Amino acid sequence: MTKIYPLSTTLKSCTLFFTLLVSLSVTSCKKKGGGDEPNPPVPPTSADSYFLKVATSFGNTMAIDEQGNLWATGQNSSMVLGAGNIGKQTTFIRVMAQAKDVSIKDSRALVLKNDNTVWTSGSNDFTELGTGSAPFDGQFKKVFDGAEQIEAGTENGFIIKADHSLWAVGFNHRNLFGTAYSNANVVSTYTKIADNVLSISAGMNHILMLKTDNSLWACGRNIEGELGLGNYTDQDGFVKVMDGVKAVKALEYHSLIIKTDNSLWAAGSNDYGELGLGNNTKQNSFVKVMDNVSVMAGGRFFSLVIKTDNSLWASGYNNNGTFGIQGADQNRFIHITDNVSHISAADYHTLMLKTDKTMFVSGQSSFGELGLGSKKSAEVFTKITLGK
Repeated sequence: MTKIYPLSTTLKSCTLFFTLLVSLSVTSCKKKGGGDEPNPPVPPTSADSYFLKVATSFGNTMAIDEQGNLWATGQNSSMVLGAGNIGKQTTFIRVMAQAKDVSIKDSRALVLKNDNTVWTSGSNDFTELGTGSAPFDGQFKKVFDGAEQIEAGTENGFIIKADHSLWAVGFNHRNLFGTAYSNANVVSTYTKIADNVLSISAGMNHILMLKTDNSLWACGRNIEGELGLGNYTDQDGFVKVMDGVKAVKALEYHSLIIKTDNSLWAAGSNDYGELGLGNNTKQNSFVKVMDNVSVMAGGRFFSLVIKTDNSLWASGYNNNGTFGIQGADQNRFIHITDNVSHISAADYHTLMLKTDKTMFVSGQSSFGELGLGSKKSAEVFTKITLGK
């Protein structure tokens, strides 16, 4: 059974006991195989540690601290938090050690560990965990070696290796696994589907793929024009969209990209002004929005960007404070705050990391996904500190 440590845990042991504990932990890990242990013992997180990476999905949040501990809070649907059938959590609990990246989508998660192994948790309705057809038992499962990047999809999972090969598992929606799998609705083990892939982003029912030559490729549902192909026709298999792209973000019903000149472009749904164009008209081709952008994120009906000067901007739906400020919806990007290094958002909540390593949360918390100890929404950014 995975041990669960409250976020409020602090280092109280004396130096001698701490040293002995670490020594015994390392010895135990080596005897058990080290890298194949989902949660080898490590010292508790100290009060001066901070989160380095965050990931969000509807009702759930995961974050990695400086020591590589993975923390989680929220709904725990399909036991996606990887800590067993513990029900909803309203404060962050520690669920894994030695993690360096995490991706979560709906009720499934992928974790990349320091040894480049991939571990998974959550729903397995379409064999998207890569563990076969057996239901998930609540404990993280190792599924892959030699990974460099991970991306959890709606009903599938994606991994990029160091050689830039792309591997996929789960539901083969719109033939995104390629013509060799056109007759397979599901693929139960990770299978190579493309080469020369730099990054990939999975939306609700569409995928954006960036290749090593900076070309953008897209696949999947296109009812809102989210593929940016100039039409509203769903696309079976990946098709090239444009060149000169350096980053991609597929959201629920819209898409954001950053070109090599750091300009932001957007396509897809725009009912709440999430494209930031100053109107509410959807776009089936990518349209330039602004310059000097370095990071993108967003939820179901809103978009967030960090500019090259570390300022945070938001556009779209702002119910319950998804922007981190109170106010009305916006159809043009507005300035929110400064000194921001990273941002992650899900359907209706947002997590922000600042350049001083502090973390803030805002938005809906119906399932405890903000980790503030309650299910009350936060209409403005609220600070969370490890060890407090």
